[in-house]
Amino acid sequence: MYVGGIFCDLSKAFDCVNHEILLIKLHFYGIQGITIDWFRSCLKNRKQKVEIKSPSSTNNLVSDWGILKHGVPQGSILGCLLFLVYINDLPLQINSLAEPILLADDTSVIISNGNFIDFSTSANLVLARMIEWFSANMLVLNLEKTNIMKFVTINQPYCALTISYKDKYVEEAVN
Repeated sequence: MYVGGIFCDLSKAFDCVNHEILLIKLHFYGIQGITIDWFRSCLKNRKQKVEIKSPSSTNNLVSDWGILKHGVPQGSILGCLLFLVYINDLPLQINSLAEPILLADDTSVIISNGNFIDFSTSANLVLARMIEWFSANMLVLNLEKTNIMKFVTINQPYCALTISYKDKYVEEAVN
C-alpha cells in the first residue's frame, strides 16, 4: 500500500478570502436574515491604513484609508471559522481520491493506493483539482512551499514520486 500526503501552503490565505463568495457560502449553509446581515456588516466597508515610522524624523509616512474588499480578521476565532466555511466545499472536489484534512489555512490531503502508478496518478489529479478549486475561490497555492511526503515501510522499494501542475513541481519531503 502506498500512502502519502500533500501539505499545502496557501499564500496569504486569510487576506484573500473574497467577501462576496464567503457571503454566498454562508447563505448556502443556512445563515440568513439578521445573521447574514451581521456578517455582511462585519465584512463590508472595513478600512485600513499603513503607517511607516521614520527612524530619522518625527514625521511618519501614512497612507490614506483604504476599503478592504477581501480578507477575514486574523488571530480571532471568527476569522478561523469564516475561513473554514470558505474552504468547506473543497473536499467535494477530491473526496473520491483523497482524504482532506482542513485546519484553518493548513490544508492537507492523504492519498492511498495499492499500486504506485495509480497512487502517483491520483496525487497529480488531486493537486490539479485543488489548484483549480483554489483559483476559482481566489486563493493561491504556493507550490514552492507545498510538499508531498510518502509514508513507506522499511521493506518497500524506493519509488520517486513526482507531482506537478503546469510544469511546476511539488518537492517531495523525505521522511
